[in-house]
Amino acid sequence: MSKTAIIIVSLLVLLLISGVAIARYKGFCSNSEARIGWMAERLDKHLELSDNQRVHLDKFRTEVISMTETIRSDREMYAKEAADLLNQTSLDRERAHTLLMQKQAQLASISSDFIDAFADFSDNLEQHQRDKLQTMILHHKAHRHCGPGCDTPANSKQE
Repeated sequence: MSKTAIIIVSLLVLLLISGVAIARYKGFCSNSEARIGWMAERLDKHLELSDNQRVHLDKFRTEVISMTETIRSDREMYAKEAADLLNQTSLDRERAHTLLMQKQAQLASISSDFIDAFADFSDNLEQHQRDKLQTMILHHKAHRHCGPGCDTPANSKQE
């Protein structure tokens, strides 16, 4: 192997290891509880929360972790039932509809709990903290998945 090839392979391996290390440090490779904890720490740091606000943030974090565990625990059951529907010669549309309605009801219930938990947290923020939170949410949306311009007319036609 030539020196150039060895250098290139070494750099690629180094970049791969660095990428994995950064992703793990940022919490992207962690479980949902670690990612939610990372998010809570980030909010605490950027919003400069008071002790009382940290208590509300912790309640919100705990509630979100509970919700994700509920969704995750049922995910395998829904996937198994959906796969079982495909084992039949014709799709049982009534059962598929029922399964979808059950999942939507679960998500509707959890979304109400999420809204209540988030409202309890955000209602205790001062106006400048709410403004900062809004900026953080908009920044996250702009840099998520397809990046800036996701909502442009040209991109929304593709979806």
